[in-house]
Amino acid sequence: MIQDPTIALVMGTPYLSPNPAITALTVLFGVVWTLANFYTFYPLVQALVLAVADRVRGSTDDNGVPAADGGTPIIDVLLAAYDEAAVVEQAVVSVLEANYPADSLQLTVLLEPGDEATHDAVAALRERYDFDVLTVPEGYPGDPNKPRALNYGFEHTDGDVVGVVDAEDVVAPSVFREVAAAIAEGADYAQGRLDMANEGDGWLNLLFRAEYGYWYTLVTPAFARVDYPIPMAGTTCFFCRSVLETASEARLEQRGDPWDERAWAWMRDHGLAGVRPWDPRNVTEDFELGLFLWELGYDFAYLDAVTTEESPPSLDGWLDQRTRWKKGKVYTFLDRRAHPPATTGDRAHIYWQSALPHLGPLNVAGLVVLLLISNLAEYRPSTLVGVVLSLGATFAVVTSGLFAIGYWRATDAPLWTRTRRALLSTATLPLYWLLQWGADIRALVRLYGGNLSWEHTDHFGRQVASDDGPAERTGRRAGRITLPRYQRWGALVLVLVVAATLRMFALGGWSLWTDELYSVAVRGDLPVWDLLILPNDPHPPLYYLLLHWWMDLVGESRVAVRSLSVLAGLATTVAVYLLGTELFDDRTGLLAAVMVAASTFFIHFSRVARMYALFTFLTAFSWYWYARLRDDTTTSATGYVITTALLVYTHVYGLFVLFAQHVYTSLSEVDGGIRRRRWAGVTAALGVLTLPWAGLLTYRVVGILFGTGGANIEWIPEPSSVLLTQTALSYVGFPDFYPLRAGTTLVYLLASALLFVFVAQLAAAVVRVDETGLTLEDPQSVGQMAALLFVPTLVPLFISLAVPIYVPRYAAPAGVAFVVLAARGLRNIPTERVRFGLLAVVLLSSLAFTGVYYTADSVEPWSTVSTSIEAEAGPDDVVVYQPGGGYVEHYDEGAAVETTTVPYSARITKDDLLYLGNLSARRDTVFLVQYYGEDGPAVRYLDACHGEQSRRALGVITVHRYADRATCPAPGRILNTTGTVSE
Repeated sequence: MIQDPTIALVMGTPYLSPNPAITALTVLFGVVWTLANFYTFYPLVQALVLAVADRVRGSTDDNGVPAADGGTPIIDVLLAAYDEAAVVEQAVVSVLEANYPADSLQLTVLLEPGDEATHDAVAALRERYDFDVLTVPEGYPGDPNKPRALNYGFEHTDGDVVGVVDAEDVVAPSVFREVAAAIAEGADYAQGRLDMANEGDGWLNLLFRAEYGYWYTLVTPAFARVDYPIPMAGTTCFFCRSVLETASEARLEQRGDPWDERAWAWMRDHGLAGVRPWDPRNVTEDFELGLFLWELGYDFAYLDAVTTEESPPSLDGWLDQRTRWKKGKVYTFLDRRAHPPATTGDRAHIYWQSALPHLGPLNVAGLVVLLLISNLAEYRPSTLVGVVLSLGATFAVVTSGLFAIGYWRATDAPLWTRTRRALLSTATLPLYWLLQWGADIRALVRLYGGNLSWEHTDHFGRQVASDDGPAERTGRRAGRITLPRYQRWGALVLVLVVAATLRMFALGGWSLWTDELYSVAVRGDLPVWDLLILPNDPHPPLYYLLLHWWMDLVGESRVAVRSLSVLAGLATTVAVYLLGTELFDDRTGLLAAVMVAASTFFIHFSRVARMYALFTFLTAFSWYWYARLRDDTTTSATGYVITTALLVYTHVYGLFVLFAQHVYTSLSEVDGGIRRRRWAGVTAALGVLTLPWAGLLTYRVVGILFGTGGANIEWIPEPSSVLLTQTALSYVGFPDFYPLRAGTTLVYLLASALLFVFVAQLAAAVVRVDETGLTLEDPQSVGQMAALLFVPTLVPLFISLAVPIYVPRYAAPAGVAFVVLAARGLRNIPTERVRFGLLAVVLLSSLAFTGVYYTADSVEPWSTVSTSIEAEAGPDDVVVYQPGGGYVEHYDEGAAVETTTVPYSARITKDDLLYLGNLSARRDTVFLVQYYGEDGPAVRYLDACHGEQSRRALGVITVHRYADRATCPAPGRILNTTGTVSE
């Protein structure tokens, strides 16, 4: 029935049959993601079961740290240091001051030629401590990297056990005792637990610590218990010397010798045997070695000792480090494919573990892209696709929870900080996966280009020096104002002139549609007291109260009743400018104001007699004052309380905007920059002001849930991803806003393409490119807008799984965050030509959408219907509206013709048909006006009572004209044939 995608979008109905290509890709991504999770979760579940069984039997954990006293074997610690002058001291001191006999512990620091700063730092340390230093000669075969340095150092040591510690690490005092005990109990190699301790340095560092907590407190012990391969870390790993020698020989035999005769000649000249336990071409030598030792059948032990590491404090550093990791793991996979393990089981484990770090981010990102494309194409997913996606989503939720558990076990932060950060790590894990996906792509590109170089990570000693206490509340953002006052306000006035022109143009052109008629003829026309407490409308009373007074002032013409929204729309433009300026800078605010002025999304809601323009204005203004609460002034507190109270009294979704503010305040490192006592005070004041509406709303919600009253929400669609796609398309300006039928296939495709442009701008709002490389944008400002963008959309959509409450236009306030972040993304693009090019694309697309919007036809032309009936009807005729709410008859006020109503077909009764029969007996002509009508009982009954002279469809309105009275049948016969009601 529905062929055009834009019509399907309005009706919320997919128009395409299942697409085999999309189905196959979705199932492929989903199955791989599911298998990856089964592989990871199976050891976790099994380890949990075995741990419970051991506890019941009273046995010990064989995979824990052995308790036996293994004596004091000689342990050689290799510490490779390149460009680590700032941190090498902490690693050297922690190793040499560990709880282990000095005559059994030998430290060798491995340096590179030309690194004078690190050489000087190590030389200073040698004046205080006794350890060896080796500089890897330039002639030693291979490219300079860590595995090359370790191989060189290995041949210059002779201890029973060889360990590796990174130059920025701080090892636990007990680690070497635990190694000795593990070796004595029969372990061939061992790994200590790692912890990225500088979580206070930012969101990336927090997620990094949660990731390490998940991996090293949950996954690695479980893998060890069920004898999975252990991908070793690059630090705090220890090996029996004989194990490494055997691994070197086995790798050479299995994969061949990469060295030529010239390299071997150098080795002979320098008295070296060429032993290479670590693959010198692999930039994740630790990962490869762990898998290889498992393949060779060696026994692993996991240590309790915790080594504290430092995660990169910048996005650039994180991306370089993660790219190296991803690159090395892809290299490992390709290398093992070329030189496969001997058995099928070994191959399955080695291949899967090599691919596993990439599967999660790649599959999640792939599914997101497929989901977006599918929804834009109005693709209806099959049952199989639904099952696969549901299972994948379940695994994603479980993994997010395990990340939070991992963080909780790793951190020693105070309870409130720990709780807040655990929730934040869970909520934002998908964004972290998205960054990993970027690192994956970067690694694949570099590997394809033959780039196997080592990407060095800078360290600053943050795990020792970082202050993990409460972050500083900085007050208002510095550097907000970049333009002279006359330029700022002059530009804003020009934007407002454009905005007013676009909103006032042909303002009275379309007929008022049903919701507008309800605003004008029902709520807005009530006495003030009745207007405040009407029980069957879920919307709060503020807009209707303002409209009531506005109509008293300017009248009830189309232009008059809609002009209130025009004013609110112009105020939204100003409020968005203020918000963008407060959070970022004045240029961002102006760009956001331009987008609001030109966006069909904001234009439309500024041209209808509904509360959405007021709603978006109060959202932007409330959030502006929320950001200003950092001022710690009475003005900001008063402004916030008043505007937010007005917001709550405008639309029920105002509660979700308020919830978004509370979510951000709770998860923010600085409580949104607001003192907790101050936040508690403004919250209490707001609660007092909104208590009357909160009580009434609670009454209505209870009525809806238990069927005892309240508003009718049966018309709200079931939740689906299609609704989110519709919402996103509306944010970019797709001009198909009900009741206008403005979209064509071409316009739909343009909006879909533009959506990807906006997605790129949103990404640029989060990650900024400048002369220093990639950095994260101010997390406080971006975090606030992210909360406003996602909470009012995703939370009600989630609630809709139980009780449908989500309609895309209800999420209009999230459009404020959408344009502010998009504007910031434009500002963050470093190339001026690209920046202006994207702005031109956005504005030209908006111009095209606006042109289509103004030429659209309304599917509810009630004024045309009324005019045509008045021209044909006489004083002895009657007009019957089905259904009738008492407000669509607004256009018939003052007409000579009589009007009445009957219910929907599904609710019509025998008494309703008898009423129609009596009307037919007394009237020459009956006009039946159906809204989304069908040939139900009313039509069939009037067909039997009269002869239908004409039928006209005007959008979703059908006008039947009946004359030539006949004898009406018994209503029961009509109702029984439809199954509506029995007589």
